[in-house]
Amino acid sequence: MAITRAVLPVVGFANMVGLPPHVLLRAAGIDPVQLATPDIDLRHSQELRLWSTSARLTADADFGLHFAEWLAPRAEDTFDLLAFALRSCATLGDHYRRAARYVRLVHSGVKLALEEDGDVARLVHGHAREPSSSARHPVEAFLAIAVLAGRLATGVDFTPIEVCFAHPRPNRVSEHERIFRAPVRFGCVRDELLLERELLNRPQRHAEPRLLALLSRQLDGALAVRPDPNRFSEAVRAAMMSELPDREPSMAAVAARLHMSTRTLQRRLQDESVTFAGALTELRRDLAIRYLADERMAIGEVGFLLGFGDATAFHRAFRRWTGTTPSAHRREARERR
Repeated sequence: MAITRAVLPVVGFANMVGLPPHVLLRAAGIDPVQLATPDIDLRHSQELRLWSTSARLTADADFGLHFAEWLAPRAEDTFDLLAFALRSCATLGDHYRRAARYVRLVHSGVKLALEEDGDVARLVHGHAREPSSSARHPVEAFLAIAVLAGRLATGVDFTPIEVCFAHPRPNRVSEHERIFRAPVRFGCVRDELLLERELLNRPQRHAEPRLLALLSRQLDGALAVRPDPNRFSEAVRAAMMSELPDREPSMAAVAARLHMSTRTLQRRLQDESVTFAGALTELRRDLAIRYLADERMAIGEVGFLLGFGDATAFHRAFRRWTGTTPSAHRREARERR
């Protein structure tokens, strides 16, 4: 699923080329009210319908590529948290690695990986589940943005070794060749960019290490509370959060929420090399760091929200997790800003 903030630019680009939002959304079967809240999820089928309807009604067979050309330079000026973090990375490789780490914040159905092998690097785009229909336009847009934004971020007009798409070859490929300036193949095993590995070491023009550290902490906090639907342990974390702050989550209570026995819950966690106690500790630590970043919240309130019966127990646990106290952590975080 994509959050609405991630697809709003599609509506904006379509509007810019003459397709009014109300016409597009009606044709795509999407309630405009859904787009009024930037961080709610759209179903994958809705997202694909939005892309395909945009391409059809604008009569643009290369809608995804042209969207990428429009969006990439605007990402340089956006104040979106993730875009700002990517722009602040030291190198292009760090840019791509962080994009892979945080892509779930904008689209829980997309997987991104940077693979390095010898002199070649592969930026691989995939789906958590197979799309119900062709994902041509969003995939082409994604890989085109990776190249165009990378060129802008480094100031290097680089060319991929090769671009691979899993969908069939369209009738026209001249726009692919113009934008990528590289061999473009279709009907491949997966969607990926092949790059010279040395490119990953290219410095970015707007690197801001201290700002990146701050933004990364915020993004990590957001990740901590956004479940990954492809990992059972994330479903367990979500069930644990439903128990907090009323009580310390027990294995029996979490298993009941997930409609399974405690034995099944343990076995499925073991399949991911996770223990119940470890998952609970990690969740509490992640939430504690996130809550402490909000100075409006009293430290005692943070402990209560994490299910601790008293402040002393929370302080002991936090020192065990991080090597410092909640108040010292908050003070150090304030000094780093």
